[in-house]
Amino acid sequence: MADKAENTEKPKKNIMGKLLPMLAFVAGAGAGGAGAGIAVIKFAAPAADHGGAAHAEAPPAPAGPLEYVEIENAFTSNLADSGRYLQVKLSVSTFGGADAVAAVGKHKPAIISAVLAALGEARDADIESAKAKAQLAARLKETINNTLKSKGEPGTIEEVFFTSLVVQ
Repeated sequence: MADKAENTEKPKKNIMGKLLPMLAFVAGAGAGGAGAGIAVIKFAAPAADHGGAAHAEAPPAPAGPLEYVEIENAFTSNLADSGRYLQVKLSVSTFGGADAVAAVGKHKPAIISAVLAALGEARDADIESAKAKAQLAARLKETINNTLKSKGEPGTIEEVFFTSLVVQ
């Protein structure tokens, strides 16, 4: 009879040995699903209407089709912290329509001067990586928009693109 008692206990231990990892897996999957659900709710919430707060931060709809304007000037500047120099060519994009395109052409000398001044402050770190170059492009966008605004034009440049970038 002692043998029969041993046989009945072994399968129970074996079932518990298999059941416990499965329960842990199900619990872990449930926790992961709950975490994913919370993340979706948290990050999708700004897009939903929660008292109008999201609407206050939404950018205005574009006024016209996206247009690209090439600034046909090669900008050459020494990097501020080394003996190397940077040469770039730029294009800009705008939703401002024909008026914005005309403003870029009309104030091209002022834009060139402002961009050269901004590039004169550039350092090696400003061109080391794609992220750094994107930040430099964002600063140039701000520079161009501020220049246009100082001339009585709306600053409607959406983005600045490097169409050529050489460092020597």
